[in-house]
Amino acid sequence: MKSAPGVLSIDDDTSVQSILSSAFADSYAVQVAFTGEEGLRHYEQVRPDVVLLDLMLPEMSGLSVLRALRKKSTSTPVIMMTAFAQVHTAVEAIKLGAAEYLEKPLNPQRVVCEIEQLVSAKTIPSRTVRENIAGDSPAMQGVWRVVERFAPTNIPILLQGESGTGKGAFARAIQSLSKRAQGPFVEIDCSTIPEQLAESELFGYEDGAFTGAGKKKIGRVAFADQGTIFLDEIGVLTFAAQSKLLTLIEQQTFVPLGSRDARTRQVDVRFISATNVPLLRAIDNGTFREDLYHRLNGITIELPPLREREGDLELLARHFVSEMRARYAKPDLEISDDAMNLLRSYSWPGNVRELQRVIAAAAVMAEQTITPDDLPLHVRSGSKKPLALSAKAAAGQAETNLSALFLSGKGRTLHEIKEWAGREAEKQVIRELQKETNANRQELAKMLGVDPKTLRSRLREIAAHDTDS
Repeated sequence: MKSAPGVLSIDDDTSVQSILSSAFADSYAVQVAFTGEEGLRHYEQVRPDVVLLDLMLPEMSGLSVLRALRKKSTSTPVIMMTAFAQVHTAVEAIKLGAAEYLEKPLNPQRVVCEIEQLVSAKTIPSRTVRENIAGDSPAMQGVWRVVERFAPTNIPILLQGESGTGKGAFARAIQSLSKRAQGPFVEIDCSTIPEQLAESELFGYEDGAFTGAGKKKIGRVAFADQGTIFLDEIGVLTFAAQSKLLTLIEQQTFVPLGSRDARTRQVDVRFISATNVPLLRAIDNGTFREDLYHRLNGITIELPPLREREGDLELLARHFVSEMRARYAKPDLEISDDAMNLLRSYSWPGNVRELQRVIAAAAVMAEQTITPDDLPLHVRSGSKKPLALSAKAAAGQAETNLSALFLSGKGRTLHEIKEWAGREAEKQVIRELQKETNANRQELAKMLGVDPKTLRSRLREIAAHDTDS
């Protein structure tokens, strides 16, 4: 008969020890210790499968005990417990090798669930997850070390980096390596949610909650229960939505818009957020709550730009060429040395996403081998300006038109001017990509990352504009 897994509980609070011992009695062999020194002696004697360790112990602190346990074994999972939860202490404990960090008062069922997950260890091997993100540079190795340490915990993670550095890919990797890997992964791009609808999209609403509200709608937060929420471009959320999000993180509860009672909805979610603009700058500008920042920033993971990932560019380029073979039914597609040298000499302000789009466009142009002639002009010339930047230049050249628009009285507000300039820049990007790639509408939509119907609408606008001019 297989023996029950062993749990060692180290805590000087007798009431906590009594509660945990009762909760574990049917499934685990429990040993208790009331001091750090006693706990270390018990560990040597019984070699438990899991250790529960209180942070505030007499004489020898919980972190000191954790350091001593790690010298004895790096494989035994340790769950830290404390009534004085602070994010920086949790982060330090995880860096020292703790598997999880729980706040008191403890929920015995939650503790049992955590132990069951640690004992069964049914997480996806890190090697398998790594295969989904190409790159083996020292900078990326450093990122992976932090990801693999913090992914299995419930500590909130803030991903920070330039656009196109792979924040979404790493958010999914963290989910896959976490204890919530089998739960839902709800990705929310905050920049695409209209300001007036941010709260209803996140938290849902009841019938008639506001003008135009139809039947009851469940918010995205509710769909993430028992899983992970990824808040991309978190810095653009309205203050009202930020306030509710703070409550959600602190209490794991929310109230839908228009709720006719004060009952809160309980959820169990882990938060990953991302931004390409430092949130500390947004705090200084008064557009982001400092208390929310500290709740989201359990640990910050800085994703390096492609120009700082020494040796990764060629690996990524060949990875994308391999993808394009299947996408465009070109099984013999390769990339020439001359083309690769041009890729190396370019600075990639749009990072990995820009590289992927350049390879996609070149793959459409190429017969069997991508040559320098198949690459976009800005890459061939080494101008270090992507299409988006040349579009800004085109918008600048339209200064006369903009002045005419202003003087006509039709575009005198900053919002109207901003909308007009954005449309002009968008048209120029599409024109340049059409000229460079000669791609059909479906291929062009893939390169731009938009729905073909959206692209068709934009092409009609361009055609109408060209006819008028």
